[in-house]
Amino acid sequence: MGDPKKGKKGQQGRRSGAGAAAGGDRRRRGRLVFPDTPVIGDLVHGFFSAGAKGVDKSGVYTVKITSVSVDKDEFDEGEKVDLQVLIKRVNSEGKEETLWDSREYGERLATVGKDPLTASWSDRPFEVTWQQGEQIVLEVWDRRGMSDTRVAWLKSAPDGKEFPLTGTQSLTLLKNGDTPIAERRGATNQIVFETARKGDIPPADGASK
Repeated sequence: MGDPKKGKKGQQGRRSGAGAAAGGDRRRRGRLVFPDTPVIGDLVHGFFSAGAKGVDKSGVYTVKITSVSVDKDEFDEGEKVDLQVLIKRVNSEGKEETLWDSREYGERLATVGKDPLTASWSDRPFEVTWQQGEQIVLEVWDRRGMSDTRVAWLKSAPDGKEFPLTGTQSLTLLKNGDTPIAERRGATNQIVFETARKGDIPPADGASK
């Protein structure tokens, strides 16, 4: 008969060997599963970091203003109104630049209480070159009469990651041209854009392509 102690020792050795193999297998699997491991962890961390930053939407965009509307209660009954739009870009240093001014394309006259206070430039597309970190300011003016009046605006966030002149957006009404006021219940003060991304921003002269 064999030595019972020796047999137990052999079984323990086999169990120890199996345990070590299983542990090694778990460790190998851990390098693939857990992002804090040195090999795969950096790749996973980089993937999620890129996702958090988002895709850079900077580029050249073609824009049409299909409709801008202001509630009639913002004006006096029978008043003549000429709705116009001015669009400006503000860079990271606060410098303003005019991008588009609808006055170049004639009046958009309406009589309060008789005509809808709307205007459209769907036949006048324009291009906007926009980079993340730049703010777009859109102003709605009444250009009728001797004194122009800014009646509403739309301002994008300076750190916005999406091109701001898209879809249907609400306008902020203004008092005395620069003080935001609350919209009356049921009023519709908004602007509608038709927008398409044309492409990337061309490199500056002398820059490497």
